[in-house]
Amino acid sequence: MTAAPDPTAPAPDAAASFDRAAARLPSLGFGVRLGIAVSLLIVVVCITQSWILAERDLSHIRGFLGDRGRTISEHLAREAGPSISSGDVEALQRLAEEARAQSGIIYSRIFDREGLLLVSVGTGPGGAASARTSAVGDTAEPVVVAPDLWEFRAPILAIDGHHPATARPGEPARLRAGTVAVGISVESLQALRRRAFTAGTLFAVLFTLAATIAAAVLARAMTRPLKALASAADRIARGDLATRVEVRGGDEVGALARSFNAMVESLARSRATLDEYSRALEEKVSELETANHLKSEFLATVSHELRTPLNVIIGYAEMLASSGSAVRDDEREMIATIQRYSKLQLDLITGVLDFSRLNAGELSFHVERFDVGPLLDEIQTLFAPRLQGSGLRILVAVESNVPTLETDRVKLQEILRHLVDNAVKFTESGTITLAARFGADPTAIAIEVSDTGAGIPEDGLSHVFDPFHQVGASSTRRTGGIGLGLSIVKQLVDALGGTVSVVSQVGAGSTFHIDLPCRFPGAAAGDVAPDAAPADALAALDDVTRNAATLPERARPLRRRRPTSRAVEQ
Repeated sequence: MTAAPDPTAPAPDAAASFDRAAARLPSLGFGVRLGIAVSLLIVVVCITQSWILAERDLSHIRGFLGDRGRTISEHLAREAGPSISSGDVEALQRLAEEARAQSGIIYSRIFDREGLLLVSVGTGPGGAASARTSAVGDTAEPVVVAPDLWEFRAPILAIDGHHPATARPGEPARLRAGTVAVGISVESLQALRRRAFTAGTLFAVLFTLAATIAAAVLARAMTRPLKALASAADRIARGDLATRVEVRGGDEVGALARSFNAMVESLARSRATLDEYSRALEEKVSELETANHLKSEFLATVSHELRTPLNVIIGYAEMLASSGSAVRDDEREMIATIQRYSKLQLDLITGVLDFSRLNAGELSFHVERFDVGPLLDEIQTLFAPRLQGSGLRILVAVESNVPTLETDRVKLQEILRHLVDNAVKFTESGTITLAARFGADPTAIAIEVSDTGAGIPEDGLSHVFDPFHQVGASSTRRTGGIGLGLSIVKQLVDALGGTVSVVSQVGAGSTFHIDLPCRFPGAAAGDVAPDAAPADALAALDDVTRNAATLPERARPLRRRRPTSRAVEQ
């Protein structure tokens, strides 16, 4: 069984049209929408008022015609009673003609109790059959026999069989002596309806035009200040803070304009203050950049000037130490002290120079293909003389399936050298482990430097990679250095595209974990030099200053690596 359609639901086409119109409405301006809304409201009010007035007039005319028809038919029925009882047809004819002569009466008819037409004056609807039918029954309400014709019927009753009178609806038919039928024209009602429709339409059109004009004027008056505010806001958004809105009147729109102007003035003052601060900040930044540049030049110059005599001192100390039996034991101990502190100062100067270069971005990268195992062995060999007799040893553990790296070998060696040097400083005895394995990412390698030293307190882990920071107030005096090694490690690891982290426990040691991509992120396919050694002196970080110094009189041939044709600059 299918459900019956809801007669109140709008047709699909009408609903779709309404939805499309509603969707287009937001694209109209506020003034247009306000004008349309006001116009529609006034039109609806006008049409409703016209309809109410027309219905009131029509109801009044309808009631008047009904009362007049009932009065005439009942009067004719009372007057025709004696004549119909006596059978005086001529008297009935005169009464019918008198009734017909009244204004608006189209016809008058008199029927006997059997419904046979006795008298008919005027032109009624239909012929004899309809005339007979019209006499059947009676009602207090008019009968519509034509669009512009109402018929009123009234029974002729005989009370006690001798005195006829107008009967009320519902009395027995046996007292009926006959029936009177009067036809009244309702042309005036139809004409009034047409006039009311015409007048209402004209009234609605005139008021619609007036409403449209009034709505347009109202919308213009309301939207003009809003448009001025919007235009001013656009100019302010483009940077014109001298824009102001004209204040008119003391109403809400005027208050809004005053508040808007106050806001713009406050914004202009804030902008001026911000510009002053910005200029002052730019001047300070320029001063800081100049000072930083001077600092870098100063560090480079001082480092160069200090490294030269230190190299000489280290060279002469080596010569004295290699003299053999010519040196007494106390002199050999003093020579060893000279060597130790000279190399310590050389490391400090080199660390400061490296840190300065990193901060200035003066880094060049030489990408080459190499295995990590031999690199870790080199680090172990480099620190072996330093650890003799100290109770500390370095272990190397490399998994067999660790892939070949394509990155800057010298930078990675520098990272591991700083980490191992840090572990040696803070580990009195035990082991330092260098381990390499696959990282969490298949395209990366994990390198760990673990020690069994004193460890780092939890509150110091967050600052361990900060420059010039060391754990403990007396660490610098006790271990040497100025706290730049781990900061250099962090910057170099970031430059190679990796990450570095630390896990430590006081009394159990520390583990520095490095995740490094197997392939340098900035290297193209042809930028990798197979099994080549670093070429440029800056990238190599100066082998002379990092290892043993050599005097001109006792020159050992330095191992210089053949320059390669490609380098990746950052």
